[in-house]
Amino acid sequence: MVESRSKTPVTFDEAAAIVADAFGPACRLRGCTELTDGYFNAAYRLDLDDGTTWVLKVAPPPGVEVLWYEHDILHAEIDALRLVRDHTDAPVPDVVWVDEATRLPSPSFVMSYVPGVSLAGARDRLTTEALADLDATIGGHLAQVHTITSPTFGLLSPARPAHTTWRAAFGEIVEFLLLDGERAGVVLPVGYDELRSALVSCSDALDEVAVANLVLWDLWDGNVLVHPDTGRLGGYLDFERALWGDPLLEFQFGPHGRATAVAAGYGRDLLDSPGAGRRRTLYSLYHHLVLSIEGAYRQYPADPLGDLARAGLRADLDAMHRT
Repeated sequence: MVESRSKTPVTFDEAAAIVADAFGPACRLRGCTELTDGYFNAAYRLDLDDGTTWVLKVAPPPGVEVLWYEHDILHAEIDALRLVRDHTDAPVPDVVWVDEATRLPSPSFVMSYVPGVSLAGARDRLTTEALADLDATIGGHLAQVHTITSPTFGLLSPARPAHTTWRAAFGEIVEFLLLDGERAGVVLPVGYDELRSALVSCSDALDEVAVANLVLWDLWDGNVLVHPDTGRLGGYLDFERALWGDPLLEFQFGPHGRATAVAAGYGRDLLDSPGAGRRRTLYSLYHHLVLSIEGAYRQYPADPLGDLARAGLRADLDAMHRT
């Protein structure tokens, strides 16, 4: 169970009223169960008396301080889910109802329920062949997602600006993340000014990205659902951090993903593209910065991921100095 102050509590009666709004007064809520694996938005499983199951997602409570890039990312997830559902055959939830804080203190939406268990929990039980097939499938779906493009770069959140270059967009995202860390007094193993200087010295590599592709960014094993017995793909979750940018920013192509295996199903020579190595190092640094800083805002009881990420920052910086 992940405890975070960003999660909005929902009572059974509140959920029942949402069910009536979303599906009509004849539909009755039989069960409302919090899904506790997520780290940011609250999620609840809704079991109806007609036998159907849905998921309610809710933005953080009003007044809760979040990272700059996290403002209004519930709407970013809605947009990303609809884009992926409309333009690919990747299995994702269907958004069926959206509410702008009339039923709850925060915006929320209802989507279809995707059965399965997280790949994070099932990976050790799957065969080598099943994992290879799964990684290739994920790569193929990411290739489809990356055919969705925008004329501008930046976060999908409507609360954040768009940019004409990837260098400007990524630079803004990282700078505000560093400001978030400084404001919260987060102590990093690398000085903030040293990080800024290193990022500037490598930022020319970002100019090689000329097309703004849809990037899901947070497609780690915890957001991939599989059938517990066969390991076959069930679906993908949590697109709230989606943005318009460089496909290499995807988690699967980063330091903790399975870049080579996923790239085998991707079908394009992404990892060996010009400047790919330098950009992947930049994105590794960004990934570790997010994990290092977000815990101060979520107020986790324990933050083992943040501890690991802070240990990786120096290695990222050393790699940047070598390029």
